[in-house]
Amino acid sequence: MSQNRSEQMVNRLNSSQAAATDIEASAIVSVDGLIMASALPDEVVEDRLSIMSAVMFSLGERSAEDLVKLVG
Repeated sequence: MSQNRSEQMVNRLNSSQAAATDIEASAIVSVDGLIMASALPDEVVEDRLSIMSAVMFSLGERSAEDLVKLVG
């Protein structure tokens, strides 16, 4: 039975976690903050993680733009 793309991503996340014991949780999040795949413990709220990821991406993008203006 073939896997869909989301299942393939989850399998890769699980494999990465198994290979690197320092990784406790992982997720693939779009720039819009949508979780595409995740391997998270039960206590992690996906919605909260997706919102925080979108905010961090936005802050990083703004910081990079400001740096370009300063160095520019």
